[in-house]
Amino acid sequence: MEKIMQCPACSNELSRIDVNEVEVDVCKGGCGGVWFDAYEFKKFDEPHEHAGVALLDVEIDPNTRVDHSKKRNCPRCENITMMRHYFSVKKEVEVDECGGCAGIWLDTGELAHIRSLFDSEEERKEAAKNVFADLFGAQLEILKKDRENNLEKTRRMANMFKFICPSYYISGKQDWGAF
Repeated sequence: MEKIMQCPACSNELSRIDVNEVEVDVCKGGCGGVWFDAYEFKKFDEPHEHAGVALLDVEIDPNTRVDHSKKRNCPRCENITMMRHYFSVKKEVEVDECGGCAGIWLDTGELAHIRSLFDSEEERKEAAKNVFADLFGAQLEILKKDRENNLEKTRRMANMFKFICPSYYISGKQDWGAF
């Protein structure tokens, strides 16, 4: 018998619905949030994935109040508080994710917002790459040049050893610790 899951936002019992052969848990008649088990979310997060449309209008109770500042427990795992983080580098939508089962909780409206941010996974990855380049590009370039300089110095030293001890180098016994 499978455990009845409670909504992490409003404590309503979650309802299981089938969306394109994927069973998703929703807070129907409560806050309207959606629970995705590990890896399910990837099937619904982009606008071209038509399956996600069915999850955009979960029935809600307008009298249900949700405290968005409150930490939430995973509806699947016992005694695990979910981590809240931004979905993307745009920092527009925060999602709750379980470190135990990798499930993701979205409050009502968050799936629609996420689907509007990027047209594809590639576009999202490109945006992240650009942000990281802006934030760390100059530092990474310095590290890259330092690495190249150190590599060049190492090659010069190796060439000096070849010149000083050509027979030792040619023998294939390059145990530089012996020097």
